[in-house]
Amino acid sequence: MIGKPRKYCAPRSIAYPLQLLDVAVDHYAKGSYSQRDFGLPDNDAPTILLMTSGHLGDALVLTYTFPLIRARYPNAQLDILAGSWCDPIWKDNPYIRRVIHLNHVTTNRRPISRWAKWSEFFQTTQSAIKTLRNTVYDYSVDIRFSDSPMHFVLPYLRVKRKIGYGTRGFGGLLDNEFFMPDEETHTFDLILQVLKPMGVEADLRTIKPHFFHPAVSSIQLWSKLNRTVPAQKPILICPESGADIRMLSVDYWAQLATRLLAESTNLLIFIGQKTFTTDLYERVLAMNLSEADRLVPAVGTLTIQDIASLSEQAEAAFTLDSLPMHLCCLGCPTVSFQKNGLGIQFFPIANYPTLVVHNHQLSRELTLDRPGFDSEYVSTFDIAVLDRAVQWFQKL
Repeated sequence: MIGKPRKYCAPRSIAYPLQLLDVAVDHYAKGSYSQRDFGLPDNDAPTILLMTSGHLGDALVLTYTFPLIRARYPNAQLDILAGSWCDPIWKDNPYIRRVIHLNHVTTNRRPISRWAKWSEFFQTTQSAIKTLRNTVYDYSVDIRFSDSPMHFVLPYLRVKRKIGYGTRGFGGLLDNEFFMPDEETHTFDLILQVLKPMGVEADLRTIKPHFFHPAVSSIQLWSKLNRTVPAQKPILICPESGADIRMLSVDYWAQLATRLLAESTNLLIFIGQKTFTTDLYERVLAMNLSEADRLVPAVGTLTIQDIASLSEQAEAAFTLDSLPMHLCCLGCPTVSFQKNGLGIQFFPIANYPTLVVHNHQLSRELTLDRPGFDSEYVSTFDIAVLDRAVQWFQKL
């Protein structure tokens, strides 16, 4: 073992270079970096910097901690350092003082060249440091544990206590360095772990998730769909994921939609951003021409806030492992098909009955200890899974 023993969250091809990097980082951390002293954290009105290079789902889950932090520190000021793509999550959130952008090159999913991503990374890093360096933070907390933490900015900032995971390098810059547990763990439990040095304690079993979004009337919402407000609650179909490997076929979704048309009198709303959802809507329409009035296409017409508002008016939602899954389960009963996902690590924290059907072997015997939550392991997504989903819906 070279340098300080660490448990990296990475394959050997990445872990070994990280280990070499940390030898240099640890040496620097023991030198002039360790001599910096900005005093003790203010436990009356702390200024806290929360950091994440993740995506929309990661940002949404992070917001569940804001009430917890404010309960411990009623006068706390919260700043966010995150990729600009997370802005829709932070919008209108009353707990946030300001948001600073740092678009990490390795988590940037925008359809631009690699060179453009590096250029954006350097530009936003410089801009973020310039914005942040004049503020003395009582705490910084980077919640990223799997890849792309932002610890590298810490030498340029003034932070009294720095907290985060050392599982992807630069851990020597932290005052409280954490590592991943050996067992499968939900991502929110990992976030709660790094909040403990601030004295923030909570439990995944009792957390009450919420997405802050402006109130939208039913008439306004349905006008976006060129419809009047229906007499019955709709069923939401969200068949897209950010990764193709997690997608199910158009044919599979069409079978599910046809079953739901037969088992209910609800409208079906097809929500997405890609032609995949348009193709699905057209397939279901062709298979069920007599039910055309019950089929509502909503491709590229709804914002994240709209989806959240619509879920609060819905009978149920059927989703993949994606942001709509996390949004919908806050507002209505939800089924999530998690094909090739990360299992319990990203099971949705729901307010309503939720069924997760997944093929993550390591989470085979695991579920969340929350009322109304159920998860089931399957080896393949076949007709039996559709039967299970429909039966679950019938019992609502």
